[in-house]
Amino acid sequence: MSSNIQTTTTTVPTQNSNSSSDVQSGPKDCLTCRIIGTAALAGTGVYALNQSRAHAPGSIIGKRIMAGVGICFLVGSAFRWTK
Repeated sequence: MSSNIQTTTTTVPTQNSNSSSDVQSGPKDCLTCRIIGTAALAGTGVYALNQSRAHAPGSIIGKRIMAGVGICFLVGSAFRWTK
């Protein structure tokens, strides 16, 4: 089986010869990949927050943990979209 996934790595040359390092960016994702990844993380975060609501079954500690997980997934989705 062969994989048809393409990744692009770009190297940006420095403009000043006195600089000690080159700037290298990581792989770039296509727009579709960013949208799907962001939506998946955001959906998981909303689901976790929904499980932490007051009327959901479970202990108070478990609900607080789910709320924290939900917030982490939502923050992760925001970072996923911007990076």
